[in-house]
Amino acid sequence: MKDSKRIISPLFIIERYIKFLVVIWTIIVATSLIWSIIRIKKETVEEARIQAQISYVKDILYRRWNAMHGGVYVPVTEETQPNPYLSGIPERDITTPSGRHLTLMNPAYMTRQVYGLMEEKYGVIGHITSLNPIRPENSPDAWETKALQAFEQGKTEVSSIEEIEGKEYFRFMHRFITEENCLKCHAEQGYHQGDIRGGISVSIPMEPLRAIEHRHIVTFSVVHSLLWLVGLGGIILSMQEIRRSEQERKQAEEELRKKTDELARSNAELEQFASAVSHDLKEPLLAITIGLKLLKKRYEDKLDSEGDSLITDTIDEAIQMQTLISDMLLYSRVGTGGKPFVPTDCATVLNRSLANLRIPLEQSGAVVTHDPLPEVMADPIQLSQLLQNLISNAIKFRREEKPSIHISALRKEKEWVFSVSDNGIGIPSEYSAEIFEIFQRLHNKKEYPGTGIGLATCKKIVERHGGHIWVESEPGEGSTFYFTIPDKEKSI
Repeated sequence: MKDSKRIISPLFIIERYIKFLVVIWTIIVATSLIWSIIRIKKETVEEARIQAQISYVKDILYRRWNAMHGGVYVPVTEETQPNPYLSGIPERDITTPSGRHLTLMNPAYMTRQVYGLMEEKYGVIGHITSLNPIRPENSPDAWETKALQAFEQGKTEVSSIEEIEGKEYFRFMHRFITEENCLKCHAEQGYHQGDIRGGISVSIPMEPLRAIEHRHIVTFSVVHSLLWLVGLGGIILSMQEIRRSEQERKQAEEELRKKTDELARSNAELEQFASAVSHDLKEPLLAITIGLKLLKKRYEDKLDSEGDSLITDTIDEAIQMQTLISDMLLYSRVGTGGKPFVPTDCATVLNRSLANLRIPLEQSGAVVTHDPLPEVMADPIQLSQLLQNLISNAIKFRREEKPSIHISALRKEKEWVFSVSDNGIGIPSEYSAEIFEIFQRLHNKKEYPGTGIGLATCKKIVERHGGHIWVESEPGEGSTFYFTIPDKEKSI
């Protein structure tokens, strides 16, 4: 049974990543908004607390100022009648020389009147209370009772959000310590200086503060929504750009695949054509060559020197044509007929090349030496052909002395640099690039035989291996051909 694996396209992965990014962005913005709302609500409560504390401090200062002066006298009015709880105090009521009637107003009486004005004008409720009040109006409600009991347990203040007559209030209460000036009115209740006499309760209406809070929440919600939309727009635009790039990449890959397929077909057709041409041309050329050789042998003494020379030249041209066809076929197969790259011992390859060149080496008396050679990833057959062509050229383009050829290899960074040096005729520097082009020859074929395909084949082999080839030479000083092979695994 065949295992089938689902092929996940890069675009699918990118889209999933984008969706994940949208979710993460939404969570980040939502978390920021929730945190902002929580902070705004906390700030609203803190604002109410500050207002309550300010009100409490103000009340304490007013009471101290009043108590510091032993109370203050104010005109008797319908709203301000003599305090019956101060009837035992001498001079509670006095008349001025002008006939105005004044009554003594102690801190508690003054505070109650101020509370009345605050509630009427600003909705702030103030209340002086204790667990043992003098006036029934000062009796604590249920919340205040719990707060007063907490003061007896050591707490200094109590606060919370509560409802009063269906409306939301921030309730705050601070314990009230008996001071020396308070004993004038409360000593008869058994209080001593420093005793907890009760507390001052302040209730701040939350409605105005909630209105401000609501505006802030709406503002932050709008800002976060816009921020989310901007981020979402950026993600969408990025996704569209990525999708477009991916489509272009796929289109380019498809075009490249088509071109590769076409190139492969063309190469196969070219190789087939080259093989056919080689076979179809070699057979008649071979027949012509054999026929000419027989003709020369049979009529060698019957033809004049010009006839003999013509037959000899024709035979040479036919042989040259056969060599040219073989070289062209070899050149065409470098890119299409190569084998996969394998670990290749260059010394072994060199020995194979020298074995193939045994006859020309013996005839020329050439001496070939080499340094230790590395193992590289290569096509051993093509690498052998490369060395064979370079050594063959060194033998061919020699001077009068015996050819001396040296092969070495040096590792530089991520590649091996090979060199094949000789003591031959050399090459003018202006032709150092041209000699690697197909059919480029610097000498007459009668002077130095050849097809002009050898170095072009060398270049093609080196480039297939991912390297490059060049020559350094001076006329009469010999030549050194360099080529590189990457020092890494590579396969075709």
